[in-house]
Amino acid sequence: MDSRKGFLLPEQEKKVKELIGLTGIVGIAILPLLMLFDNVVLHRLKQKYLANKPEALPVIYEFVDNLFKEVENPE
Repeated sequence: MDSRKGFLLPEQEKKVKELIGLTGIVGIAILPLLMLFDNVVLHRLKQKYLANKPEALPVIYEFVDNLFKEVENPE
């Protein structure tokens, strides 16, 4: 079982911070804010709108995972 609450894996949340590349106070605050958004807001949206559509989650997860693979290994 994966460790997603929202749509991102914890290591993907950290990768977004690296990709954004912000420094200073904003750079320090971005990861907790991103985690909060993904783990709380997107998790609640998932529960509310996708609870009756379990077939949609694997498609969304695959899309997100492939997006991160493409960013990490562009051709």
